[in-house]
Amino acid sequence: MVGQPADTLYYGMASGSSQDDGNHGSIKSVAVAAQILEALAGSGGPMRLAELSRQLDMPRARIHRYLKTLRELGYVSQERNGERYWLGTRLFHLGQAAMDQFEITHIADRPMHELRETLGQTVVLSTPVNGEALVVAVVESENVVKISVRTGVRLAIPNSAQGRIVLAYAPPAVRDRILGKLSVRSQAETEARLEIVRERLYEFSSGEMLGGINVLAGPLLGDGDELAGILAIVGTTQDVSETPHAIAALQTQAARISTRLGSDAYDRLKE
Repeated sequence: MVGQPADTLYYGMASGSSQDDGNHGSIKSVAVAAQILEALAGSGGPMRLAELSRQLDMPRARIHRYLKTLRELGYVSQERNGERYWLGTRLFHLGQAAMDQFEITHIADRPMHELRETLGQTVVLSTPVNGEALVVAVVESENVVKISVRTGVRLAIPNSAQGRIVLAYAPPAVRDRILGKLSVRSQAETEARLEIVRERLYEFSSGEMLGGINVLAGPLLGDGDELAGILAIVGTTQDVSETPHAIAALQTQAARISTRLGSDAYDRLKE
């Protein structure tokens, strides 16, 4: 298996009683809760109460009441020492249910099967979530020896082909946050590589996530060239490589999906 199951990234939820937001109406309360969840989702990592307060321009006490209720419901998880918060596992399960209705999984289904038939390797569809690549669909190789990837797995950034594609199209704040954890030299090298990803519309990794496993991936772009997903071929170093044939097969299907999503980026690549 490549990557790490998403549900291992979260702690369990504490129990307790919920609280409303004083004199604010229910619609206002839902809006505030949504703002908190969106701030956590866009942060690229756990956030402290003070950070949420500054970003949302709300009093700490008010945000803390919402976090308490969201934690009790499983929508937010809290660090054991109570200092930092991030999205909870219940949102992952809701997300999985949403994926069943998600347009890209239906649009990509046939192209994924055709890509598997063309190259004979496992094909993986991921979507960007919280600055990571979340596997949402897999069409496994029919070979006796094959690479198995489970849905729900999150792929590391920047140490995976899919992860670097997510990073290449991520909002500047998320990209800067992740790159800021690297050395100055690594930052420069990664930024240069991300620019190449955007120019050539594919990325390749060899043995980064797991020794002996190669990944060739391409972005799936929607309206305004916003990243909607990543299509990838996964196999052994003998079976998956950065060859013109493999790149062409991948980009043919990635272009097909992207066109359905509203982007002509792959057509522009040919100009």
